[in-house]
Amino acid sequence: MIATGEPSARLLESASQRQREMDRCRAELADIEALLRAGHPDVEGLCMALSDWSAELRLLEGQAWKNNLSDT
Repeated sequence: MIATGEPSARLLESASQRQREMDRCRAELADIEALLRAGHPDVEGLCMALSDWSAELRLLEGQAWKNNLSDT
């Protein structure tokens, strides 16, 4: 926070970048789920990708939560 009580440009950029990354994770997860539902033959690989993207999303959400706590 800067003296005016408003978030700095760096914090806003970081928050918007994190939001874009979370949106990308959600899109990737939706694509993977659609492939699994459509009967894609690489179930093991898709499940691994699902796990990876889910973990990435949890990390990003955790960062956002921590930043929200420190802003108050």
